[in-house]
Amino acid sequence: MSFLKPSAAPKKRVYADAAASTPISARARRELSRLLPLYGNPGALHAEGVSAKKELERARASVAASVGAHADEIVFTASGTESNNLAIQGLLREGLTFAGLRRSDLRDIHAITSEIEHPSVLEPLRALKRDGLELTELPVDREGFVSPKELAENIKDNTVFILIQFINSEVGTVQPIKEIAKEIRKSGKKIYLHCDASQAPLWMKMNVEQLHVDLMTLDAQKILGPKGVGALYIKRGTPIEAVMRGGWQERGLRGGTENVPLAGAFAAALQDARSGAEKRARKIGAVRDYLWNEIKKLLPDAILHGPRIARVANNLNVSIPGLDGDMAVIAMDAVGIAISTRSACSTGDEKPSHVLKAIGLSDEQAHGSLRLSISKYTTEQEIDKVLEVLPNIIKKLRKISPFDKIIEILPK
Repeated sequence: MSFLKPSAAPKKRVYADAAASTPISARARRELSRLLPLYGNPGALHAEGVSAKKELERARASVAASVGAHADEIVFTASGTESNNLAIQGLLREGLTFAGLRRSDLRDIHAITSEIEHPSVLEPLRALKRDGLELTELPVDREGFVSPKELAENIKDNTVFILIQFINSEVGTVQPIKEIAKEIRKSGKKIYLHCDASQAPLWMKMNVEQLHVDLMTLDAQKILGPKGVGALYIKRGTPIEAVMRGGWQERGLRGGTENVPLAGAFAAALQDARSGAEKRARKIGAVRDYLWNEIKKLLPDAILHGPRIARVANNLNVSIPGLDGDMAVIAMDAVGIAISTRSACSTGDEKPSHVLKAIGLSDEQAHGSLRLSISKYTTEQEIDKVLEVLPNIIKKLRKISPFDKIIEILPK
C-alpha cells in the first residue's frame, strides 16, 4: 500500500493506543448485555429496583475484592477524571473539617504531587492553589521517577495530602508507591495518600492494603471495560464529602442514579484484568521490547523516553529527530495504524507534553515524540506491520515542512 495513495481503507487496523482507551473484552460485553434489561432504579423499593440494587452491590463487591478492599470503600463514578476530582475536591475543599479548619483556611493546608500527574489531578490542584492551597509539585528524574526521599524532605507540619500516580500513561514509569507510603508513615504525620492507578490493573499486582494508599482511582476504559464508568477506593475513615450533590447515592458521595450495566461490565473487566496480570505483562512486555529493538535497528537515531526497567509492559514512547509527531499520527492512521503522541486528555493542547518537558526534553523533542501503547491482543504480526510502514512514513515526513499541506499524507 502506497504511503501517499492508499488504494483502499485498511482491511484490518492495528490499534496501538491502549493507554488512551482499550477495546471491550468479551466478558465485559456479555455482562453489559446481561444487565441492560434491568431498567429499574436501584434506589426504588419495588422488585425492579431491588433487582438492580442487588446487581449494583454485586458489582461493587467484585471491584472491592479485585483490589483487596471492602465493598463500602468503593464509590462508582463516571470516569477516572471524576474519581480524581472527587478525591481532591472531596478531601481538600469539602472535607476540610477533618482538620478542624474552615473553608477559608485552605491556605493553611499543604499538598504534594508530581509534575507529571494526569491533567485531572494537576488542574484541580492548581485551581485550589489559586484559592490558597499550598502546593508542591515535585520534579522527576530523566526516567520520570519521583524520589521518595525528596518527597519526604518536602513534608511539612501542615501537609495533609499526597497524590502520586501509579503508572504514567505517556512514558510508562511505574512509581515506587510502596516506598512513598513508607516515607509518609515514617514522618509520623496523618497524611492521606492518593494513587491514580487507572493504567495499572492489566499489568501490575494491586492491593490497596499492600500499597498503603488511602484513595485510589480506577477507570474501566483502560482495562478492557466500557467508557463512562470508573471508581474511587476510599479507605474507611478517610474524610471526604460529596462534590456532585443532588442525591444520596453512593453513600451520599456521588449524587445521580447509578448505571448498573456499566458498573457490572466494569467489575467483570477488572476481574479479568486482575487474573493473570503478571503473566500478561511478561508476554506483552516481550512484544514491546521486540518493537523497540526493531525500531532502533531501522531508525538508529530514535530515542526512548522513560525507563527501561520499572516500566509498564505495554508502553513505548520514542522521539525521532526532525519528525512532527502529530503529522506522523495522521499518516499512520491513513495506513491503518492507530498511535498517539501523548495523553488523549491533552491532545487539543498545542503546547509540548508537560510530561516530556518534565523529564528534560526540548520542545522539538517533545513535538517529535510518538507513544505506542499496545494491548493484550497485540500480536507480533501487527508489530511487524508497524515496523514495515513506520520508517517509510518518517522518511517522507522528514522531507516535508510542517507547514506543507497536510493533504499530501492523507488517502486520496
